Amino acid sequence: MQLKGLVRFFTALLIIYSLYQLSFTWLVKNFEQKAADKAAQYVSKAYPTPSVKYPSNKDSQAVWQEFLDTRKRAYQDSLIKASENETVTYGINGAMSYKKAKEEELNLGLDLQGGMNVTLEVEMSGLLRSLSNNSADPNFLNALKNADLRKANSDADFITLFIQEYRKLETTRPLATLFSGASSNAINIKSTDQEVENYIREQARAAFDLTFDRLRTRIDQFGVAQPSINPIPNRGLITVELPGIKDKERVRKLLQSTA
Repeated sequence: MQLKGLVRFFTALLIIYSLYQLSFTWLVKNFEQKAADKAAQYVSKAYPTPSVKYPSNKDSQAVWQEFLDTRKRAYQDSLIKASENETVTYGINGAMSYKKAKEEELNLGLDLQGGMNVTLEVEMSGLLRSLSNNSADPNFLNALKNADLRKANSDADFITLFIQEYRKLETTRPLATLFSGASSNAINIKSTDQEVENYIREQARAAFDLTFDRLRTRIDQFGVAQPSINPIPNRGLITVELPGIKDKERVRKLLQSTA
């Protein structure tokens, strides 16, 4: 009986704590929705609708709608920024602003609040073409193509697959003959295959890290609460979870253009 009572006690505590955390989410969403409503009213008064602006041009209407959405988001963000320190509730430690409530907000995740999940690939075949100074060597190009075909069903990274495929087609020619021309003296025609491979991997990791940083910066510009950005360097992949995103196609295009 004592054990059952203890279980009930901790269950009740867990429920109370969960409701307390959820209250921050409700307050934050309510605050943001009010800002969104004000922004929508502002845009509707300041600008004509797409059908009024371009009554017979669907393409222009789509472009104008994107402009209106951008203006709405910008105005909404400015409203939130201007009032983020206003009191929205009272917590254990007294008055709590929107900014503080946002920090306490429970991360609902995609299952509860919707959003999008995207896996982006940093293309390594294009990097190798660039490092080879756009070599037209048939064995090089075929090795790239074959590595691309294999990567979906292999745990090996793209560079490993490329070297394996290249060695199937060209057993004696050093890798340096392909990559020394555009290396800025990092490697030369006398470099060993291992030195060339190390150089390629360094460049690949630098390209991956740069893409990841750009992607994170772009996502920060969306103003998404609690995004999840996970790099998988050995596969050249970046997984992204964006809770609450509604214009999924637009965001997907922006993210893919970054990667």
